[in-house]
Amino acid sequence: MYIKIKKILTILFLLTILIYPVLSVEAKNTYVEALSDILKVSPSDKIEAIDNYDEEMGSDVEINMQDLKFLKLTLKDSMILALNNNYDIRIAKTDPKIKDNDIAVAKSVFDPILTITGNRDVREEPRSNTLITGTSGVIQRLNDNNDLNATIEKSIETGAKITLDFNLLLRNFIDPATFQTLNPMSTATLEAKVSQPLLKDAGIFYNRSNIYIARNDKKKSILELKETAIDVINTAQKAYWELVKAVEALRVRRKSLERAEDLLKKNKIQVEVGTLAPIELLVAEEGVASQIEGVVVAENDIKDKEDDLKLIMNLQHDDLFSDISIIPLDMASDGIKKVSLDDSINIALANRPEYSARGLDIKNATIKVRQQKNQLLPRLDIEAGIRYRGMAGDFGNAIDSAFSEKFQDEFFGLTVEVPLGNREARSKYTNAVLEQKQSVYSTRKIEQEIVVEVRKAVRQIKTNEERIKASRKAKELSQERLQAEEKKFKVGRSTVLEVIRAQENLAIAEGKSTNALVDYQISLGNLDATLGTILEKHSIKIDKDIF
Repeated sequence: MYIKIKKILTILFLLTILIYPVLSVEAKNTYVEALSDILKVSPSDKIEAIDNYDEEMGSDVEINMQDLKFLKLTLKDSMILALNNNYDIRIAKTDPKIKDNDIAVAKSVFDPILTITGNRDVREEPRSNTLITGTSGVIQRLNDNNDLNATIEKSIETGAKITLDFNLLLRNFIDPATFQTLNPMSTATLEAKVSQPLLKDAGIFYNRSNIYIARNDKKKSILELKETAIDVINTAQKAYWELVKAVEALRVRRKSLERAEDLLKKNKIQVEVGTLAPIELLVAEEGVASQIEGVVVAENDIKDKEDDLKLIMNLQHDDLFSDISIIPLDMASDGIKKVSLDDSINIALANRPEYSARGLDIKNATIKVRQQKNQLLPRLDIEAGIRYRGMAGDFGNAIDSAFSEKFQDEFFGLTVEVPLGNREARSKYTNAVLEQKQSVYSTRKIEQEIVVEVRKAVRQIKTNEERIKASRKAKELSQERLQAEEKKFKVGRSTVLEVIRAQENLAIAEGKSTNALVDYQISLGNLDATLGTILEKHSIKIDKDIF
């Protein structure tokens, strides 16, 4: 009996080891975790998924914690902080990992499946056949049936399915056992079968099509991550330059205040010596008060712009950074960059992630058309196999009899299935074709929108170029006018009011000149975002495992 059981366990072991090696270490660990999870009766209070998330995100920006009053940032620093702390980026980063699992799910249809079943059936049957019962009348017949079945199924990429089936049955005719030459009687069956579709569900492309779609979906998720990153970076660079603009506005206002205070100081001296009427002193004091108000407004505007940048970098709720002042280290350059509209359009169409994503939508729609086209075909499947049987009084001898190949069956089958009408398949195919057209139209629409965005971005750059030239000239003229008014005032041919007006006009001209330079930098960044090249320009990578 020990030898019989050992043979059975050996067969089950051989069937199992055919499956187990194909499992990865991660899959085996997952099995163990799933088994242990069955024993749990209440949910865990731990949030393990996000315990170390911030550590995994990391940061490429080093912050000096010795002086918490000021935070000095370059433009790239602000971009990296925005990317590391932005929740949209964190959400988008998980999508490629999700799509990886979708690819694994699509491939799982080709994983082998091991099925083992065992049954015991004790029957009390009424019998009246004299040959069976050995007597007349109805008697009770007691049978004890023990059945063990193990099956391995494996689908392959052509659409075929390979099946290996092992069955072991032990029947014990307990009472009565008339005319049974074997009691107990054991049968063993070993069967290998291959079924292959020739029309519907056939072909490597059809059976791998869901894998192709899943792979395209992953590429699309990476493009969507890149699109989100571009939006975040573009928003960060605009906020950064707006802060620079506010800082420059404060510098201009403080310089204007110095001029007004200098004029007031000179006027006091002239009033004291009697060369200037006291009323002129009041006008100069009014000018100083006006400039102080401008400084206060400019300082408040800086705080507002700092808060806007902190919001984008997700620092506004951090007690450590909420009250610190941000010092931008990058200043606006007065260099002019040549921009070609035609080249910009071509670059945008080659690099914009949403345009490439629409191309993947077209590919997936085309795959689905071919999928549904396959389903229009009738079913024509062939099946072939071989079967070995064995019979004996016990398990071991029955198994030996089956493996002796003495009792061998060969079989072949053909299945034809022609749906009459086939409305479901035809409707799905029509829908797939229409969805493919929708994808094409959507791509064309995105292309038009990109062209318009590029035109606007290039036009804005050229507009800001002209603003820089005009404001620079206006600044020079305002400086000359102020100098002229100051000379006239010295000889008594002008008034304090005219000098103050000239100072205010110069302050306005300086502010416009600075704003034009900063707006030009913003428009350059916006063009890079519109072209889809802003990441590469600043050498920023979202994740080394993805980009």
